[in-house]
Amino acid sequence: LGAVKGSTGLYRTAISQSGLDSPGTYSSYYNMTTALNCSNSIVQRLNCTNEDKQKVLSCIRNSSIENLFQIYSDRYTRPIIDNYFFPLYPPLAIQNGQYNNISLIMGNNDYDLSVCLDHPDMNYTDAIELISQSVEHKWIPAIVDYYHLKNCSANRTANNTRCCNIVLSIAIDKFFDCDIRRLFNAFYLKYGPQYEQNKLFSYHLNCYPQCPIVPEMGICRHSAELPFVFGTISDFHSQELFNCTWDNSTRVFSNEIISHWINIATTGRPLNQWPSYDPSSPRHFHITPDRGFVAEIWNRNCSFYDEMEAEEVGKIFGNNHYIIKELPK
Repeated sequence: LGAVKGSTGLYRTAISQSGLDSPGTYSSYYNMTTALNCSNSIVQRLNCTNEDKQKVLSCIRNSSIENLFQIYSDRYTRPIIDNYFFPLYPPLAIQNGQYNNISLIMGNNDYDLSVCLDHPDMNYTDAIELISQSVEHKWIPAIVDYYHLKNCSANRTANNTRCCNIVLSIAIDKFFDCDIRRLFNAFYLKYGPQYEQNKLFSYHLNCYPQCPIVPEMGICRHSAELPFVFGTISDFHSQELFNCTWDNSTRVFSNEIISHWINIATTGRPLNQWPSYDPSSPRHFHITPDRGFVAEIWNRNCSFYDEMEAEEVGKIFGNNHYIIKELPK
């Protein structure tokens, strides 16, 4: 939203809750070529091909919803960098001073990606196979070394050395935290600390949901924070009607989250105990029902993810579209 043409001054704050992928990575967007290839493929499969564009549009509009769903299938929908309505990839828009002057609150749930639920007995070979689906082979040795993946365990009680838990950390870094830091650092490089103060905030959230009844009992997976943010108990993953009620501590937890979100809506920033981003000592606000709401140091190495980003952005949007810069020491 911050990079959309004509949106300046329409809002002052954006909250990205578990934006997968986040706005800070190439894989969140399509270029024009990819979008047009997809569009042409759909037109062909609908048997709507025609030299007359009006006839093509009419054919698509007369297609049934069921047919459109079937042909579109499970293709991941992404914004299109079209050089007009959405002119620039957001990190470049920030670098060029073409991003709205807004506050950003960005974060994710601790188990947004249910790696251990989907692969409970993952071993090293399984881990490499899964990582290879989103990372080029040349980057894998550095990732294996940094995360000490080589000696990971398939034992379900291994905790920190369990293969699926390490892969979860890799995925959270790649798809969430490093992307958020990339955006925040772009603001810092463009405007300096005077812009950053009380503008940029990040969080991790854990919720251990016991109510409503959900498939992965007690796991704060993707969207599990929504009942607590809105105080509704309801959850779209629920398997049955809600025959449960929150205990007092859960309601207190939810109300604390709501207090932050209301303050964000009314003032553009959360309550004071949530620190703004500082690149010299990055911290996220960890929101939990049992350990309180505390600021925690986040000191992961994002350098190889930033290199991946620059390389892929060059392929997709052109070599001058995104340039990695060093932050001042």
